Formats: sequence, C-alpha cells, structure tokens
Amino acid sequence: MQRRLVWPLTPRRDRFIFCISGRTFRRYATGFLQRDGYIPTLSPLSNSSPPATKRVGGLAQLFRHEAPSWITKVGLKQRLLRFGIPKAELPGLLSAFALDVQNDDAIWLGGRTPSRLARLSHDLSSPSKRLAIDQELTSLLYTWATDPRRQASVEKVVSRGTLDQMTRLRAAVDFTRIADSFPLARRMHRKLILHVGPTNSGKTHTALRTLATARVGAYGGPLRLLAHEVFERLNTGQIVPLGAEATDHEMDETSNFDVQVPGTPRAVLKHGNVSFARPCNLRTGDERRSVEGATLYSCTVEMLSLDKRYDVVVIDEIQMIADSERGSAWTAAILGSAAEELHLCGEERAVPIIEALAEITGDELIINRYQRLSPLVVSPRSLERDLTRIRRGDCVVTFSRSNIFKLKNEIEEKIGLRCAVVYGKLPPEIRAEQAALFNNPNSGFDVLVASDAIGMGLNLKIQRIIFETMSKWDGWMEVPLEASQVKQIAGRAGRYGMGMGMDGGVVTTLEPSDLPLLKAAMDTKPEPLRYARVGFTSATIKDIFEALPLGSTATTARDALLFCSVLPPNMAVMDPSAKEAEIMRFLDSFSQNLTTPERALLLQCPFPSLDQSKVLIGQMLSMYRDKFSVDLRRILFDSGLLASLERVLAAKQDNKTLLKPSRDLAELETLHGLLSVYAWLSLRNSVAFHRMTWQLR
Repeated sequence: MQRRLVWPLTPRRDRFIFCISGRTFRRYATGFLQRDGYIPTLSPLSNSSPPATKRVGGLAQLFRHEAPSWITKVGLKQRLLRFGIPKAELPGLLSAFALDVQNDDAIWLGGRTPSRLARLSHDLSSPSKRLAIDQELTSLLYTWATDPRRQASVEKVVSRGTLDQMTRLRAAVDFTRIADSFPLARRMHRKLILHVGPTNSGKTHTALRTLATARVGAYGGPLRLLAHEVFERLNTGQIVPLGAEATDHEMDETSNFDVQVPGTPRAVLKHGNVSFARPCNLRTGDERRSVEGATLYSCTVEMLSLDKRYDVVVIDEIQMIADSERGSAWTAAILGSAAEELHLCGEERAVPIIEALAEITGDELIINRYQRLSPLVVSPRSLERDLTRIRRGDCVVTFSRSNIFKLKNEIEEKIGLRCAVVYGKLPPEIRAEQAALFNNPNSGFDVLVASDAIGMGLNLKIQRIIFETMSKWDGWMEVPLEASQVKQIAGRAGRYGMGMGMDGGVVTTLEPSDLPLLKAAMDTKPEPLRYARVGFTSATIKDIFEALPLGSTATTARDALLFCSVLPPNMAVMDPSAKEAEIMRFLDSFSQNLTTPERALLLQCPFPSLDQSKVLIGQMLSMYRDKFSVDLRRILFDSGLLASLERVLAAKQDNKTLLKPSRDLAELETLHGLLSVYAWLSLRNSVAFHRMTWQLR
C-alpha cells in the first residue's frame, strides 16, 4: 500500500518546535522524499551534504516522476497562455519538454554545482514543496526552450515568434548576473565591514561614527523613524565622528540605535556640538529635505541612490535582505552601493548570505561580532493569566490591534497602571511619542502594550517582556513565532544604558502553556539566512511587460517573476502572499490604458493593507487613470475623513472624551495610510498628484 505523509495533530509545544527548527521539519519532509527515493538519506542532526552524485540521482528521479503529471495541470496551461504561448502550440511544447526530462536532457541545463543541488534539495524538502516543483519546472521549461543546443528541436513544435517571446521573457527575469547591473560599484574594490550581534550589543556604534567622518556618505535603514534620527543628529552635531572625543558632553541614552558600548568613546550626544555638525539631506519614500551644502544622506533603504560614489555607506538591519516584501532593496543596496567602505549592521544569521554576495562581487569582507551588553533571562514562571502581576516597566506583546486595546483597557481597569501602545499602523511620529511617554518615569504611563513593531527602531526602557501569545496571523493562518522573531522582541528588555545599568532584562509569557515554547525559542540558534531576495525594479518591470503580450496584467507580470526567474543559488524572489496577491488584483482593476512606466510606478508603491482604505485608494487611482489629476481634498471630504480629523482635534482641544474612540482611531489610521500613499506618488508624479500642502490648504 502506498503511504502518504500526514501532518500529525500535536500539542502546541510540539507544533511550535516543529516550526522553529528547520532540522526538525526536515526530519519529516526529507524523510518523505527519501521514502520515494527522491532525495538521499541524511542524518537529521548533520549539516553535511551527501555526495553530489547521490543528490543528482535523487533530484533527477523526482523531476522524472513529476513532469508527466505537471504538464497536464490546468493552472500551468492557463499561466503559459497568459505568458504568450499560443494554445495550439502548448501540447507539442510540453510533451517535448517532458520527454527530454525523462531522458535527463533537460534537467541539468541550469547546472549541477553543489550550491544549486543544495538549494534544490532544501526547497523540495520545504512545506511549499508543490510550489517549489512548479517554479523549478516552469523555469526549467524556459531555460530548455531557449537553450541554443535545443532550438532546432524546439522550433519543430513552436513557431519562431513564440520562441523569440520565450527568450525575451527568460532574459527579463534572469538574475544570474544581477551584480553586473551596478557598473559603478563593480568598477570599485570595496571594503565590506559587517557588524553583527544581538539586540543591545552596540553593533551600530562604529558604523555611525565612521559615517560622521565621511566626506560623502549615506545611511540606509528600514524605517522612516531611523532615517529621521540620523538626519537630525548629523545636522545638530550629536553623532561624534570616529577619532573625536566628547568627554565633556552628556551621552544620549534615548537614541534608537544600538550604539552604547562600555569603555568606548561616546557615539551619540544628548546635546549637539557645533564642531561635529554635518549637513545631511533626508530621503524617504514620502519625504525629502535638502540642506544647503550637504554631502551626507539619510534614507530609507529603498531611497538610497546607487548612481553616486560614496566614501562610506551604512546599511542597517541587514537581515532584512531575506524579507519577502522588502528584501530586494537590501540586496540592491549591498550589490550596488558604490562606496569605499560599506558598513552592514544586523544579526549573526545574515553572515553566510553576505559572505556569498561578497564572493560574487569580489569585495573584501571584514566581520566584527558583538555580544549583548546586559543579561537577558527567561523567567521560571509565567504570569499564569493573572494581569494583576503586571508591574511598572513591563511590556506586554500581542499581535493584533484589537488585542492591544483590549489588554490596555483590562490592565488599566484591574491594576490602575496607564498603558502606552505601539503597533505597526501607528504613524512613526506617534510611535515615537508613545515610546517617550513610556520611557519618562514622570509621564504616568508605566506599562507598554505593543506588537512586534517594538522589535526594530525604538529605544525602550523595558524591564520585562511578556508574550501574551506565541503565535501570530501571517495572512493565511495563525502560525507560531519564529525563534528569530522571539529573540528580537525579547531582546528589547533590559537595554544597556537607559538608566538600567547591567541588571539586564527578563522575558516571560502570560499563559503557562506558552512558557515552554518561549524557552525553546530562546534556546534555539536561529538558522542562517539562505536567500537574498530579488524582485520588481523599474527596469525589471519594464522588461517583463515588454516580453509579455500587450495588455498583460500586473498579476501576470508577478507570476512571470515568480515562476520563470533564473536565480543564483543564494537568491530568491518574493514568496506569494495573500496581501500581495490582493494588491495585484486591485491594481489590475485600475490599470487599463496605463503606460508601462505608470504600471511600474504603481507596482512599486508601498500600498497599506487594503482592508480599510481600498475604496479611497480606488477613487484616487480612478481619478489618475481617467483625468490624470487627483483631487485629494474631494476624496477626504466625501469620505468623511476630514470631519473625523476635525472631531478628534476639537475633542483634544476641549479636553473632551470621544464617543466612539475605536471608530475615530480606525479612521485616522486610514487617513494616515491614504496620505502616505499620496505623498509617495506626489514625489514621483507631482503633475497628477499635486503638492499635498496645496491640496489640504
């Protein structure tokens, strides 16, 4: 009897450990493939690889087994039709490809290097095995059809026009020589200096001080909040240049950067020193500020210019290179920054992927490792669901906006401690204000209730982190937190400095059943990042649309990137997500008659979640498409958002209580998201999206 892999129903602890440990998962998934002879047996506790010959044989058998059923899939045929292959030519093309797969003639056109074999083995042992097989075979189909050694036989089943179109599409999504896309950086022999360590280790100390000495330099970070801080502190002389000392100045413990290192000169001052001041420009997605004579730039990573030569560039939170949504910006920044010195700050798990990229570019790589400056311990006991055990300096972490306000209300009612709140949809300025209230012992806000937004960009005087839950919604389902997520959040407790000395921090859970999961996560060594992400750029979008049939949708362009990309072993495209798919379908409904540059602009726009703002953003895009002029005032007035803002401002001025604060907060969040999108588009098309200050005058 043929056996099938069945995911067992297990207790929460087993389920969590299953997800946080890649090795544990591979015991199940790899074993499943081994049973059918697809992948050679590996010890689950070994990092060693099987001989290449065994791995080649197992993978070849897998593809031979899958290809006959794969070519019959309705979804595949519909996808290839959208990619421009005529319906009449599909049967012959797919049959010829499957035959060459059976003969092993097509399987290894992408190469048999150890790194590619390791990648295939990993991807085909993952939870998304079916998607990985579909992606690999689709990419292999295009590689096979466009290989010069196969063209004579391929032209027997498809027309020359179809073959030319397949060649153009494959070239548009070929990332194997992505480093050569940045000729200015390739003409330099750069020095990459990697600063890695956990939260609260001082890893950005040297990088920021080096930037302050640069004649021409730039900072690239993940958050507008961080870009603003570097911009303000450089202009006011609060960052002490490397080689200078400021022993007579007070250090600023409120910096959101990991810069405090005992026994080293001060890095960030509480008050500026005019002799240290450096003119610096600000570049974020929705804001630009220019300072006369500035040769330094503080940017969000996506806004870092790669057409300029620098002395020093600092790229923060380098582990974001593996992020499905934004990671491609970090990949581009590392490969494309034309800097004599490129300082990369982040987590230890990013080291292997940076080493791989340095090998591709031929740059020198120096790795500096840092240790946490204050201890962090897991409490032996949870709070046992008792909110009365919460004390001043605690931060309760949960992962939904509704839970944040529910917990805030319960804590304030039960123990009388006022709570500040921080979560992702709050504007950066409001998050900073809430953090300041919590940090100020005289503000009356003694407890923080927050989401994982505290894991990056905020300096908080937290003594104890309390996880309300050890899982979160990922857009598809409730999933356990990864060990790296748990450690980044937990690391916010007991930050060195902030008046806490070396006492350190504590982390625990609200629920007793979650405490073993927390301990397992804290004891787990996070696995190294496998892939740097690549994705849509203006040039890539243009090439894809030009290779696809006229009138192709954004969804089709996304699928071409997802399924046809030719990738180096250490790179990957974005993961399919519910949010991203929804945004693509949404854009498709408004993109009729738009030019390719206009579509490229919309595809790169950081649209918020569409749950609350979908109708209003739709009105904005309709005005743009139909009139090439967007009347923001009309949208805000007709939607009632301006009235909501006026109502809240009036209540605040008169010190009155709002009747429906939850409704008003949701409407203000929608307003902020809409204004952020408009500001982003206005900076790139000020004709259609008029200056926002004029619109709101």
